[in-house]
Amino acid sequence: HDERKVPIMSEDFEIGSLVPATPFDCGAGFVNPAGALDPGLVIAPEPHDYVAFLCSLPQLSPDDVRAATGVKCQVPPLASPADLNVPSVTVSALRGSLSIRRRVTNVASDAETYLCSTLPPAGVDVAVRPGWFEVAPGETRELAVELSVTRASGAFSFGEIVLTGSLGHLARLPLAVRPLATT
Repeated sequence: HDERKVPIMSEDFEIGSLVPATPFDCGAGFVNPAGALDPGLVIAPEPHDYVAFLCSLPQLSPDDVRAATGVKCQVPPLASPADLNVPSVTVSALRGSLSIRRRVTNVASDAETYLCSTLPPAGVDVAVRPGWFEVAPGETRELAVELSVTRASGAFSFGEIVLTGSLGHLARLPLAVRPLATT
């Protein structure tokens, strides 16, 4: 909604046709420049993460990846393309359940304890493990995110994972999931 509490609209496929906007249209929110100076946690992919992502795509062969990047696929590649370590989670065809990973790094100068909470997308259960963690400056922790379909709809639904720090830091990971089948 905008500042007048009116739904934000987006242009549909037909020119001049408007529909309520989704997070795909709006993004994850606004940039807070002051908060960016002291974010607490970051989720930062490394160059090798992108090669592992390409290697996990079923339509690309290891030869295709090497020809495009000059780098060989490491064995094993990512378990799922959704494991690409970026600060959002998108699953375009969830059938049953899927476990994905995210690595978070503390870039603050103090150790901090984080509590993980979720606002699950409609039709999807979301669990984050561990449910809380402590992370020292410069240290990285791995989070496992378990997504399970509770009601198939075939349409994208949206939610978020919120990591709340004991020293006031907050990190949000937007979720976009299309639940297709419960099994």
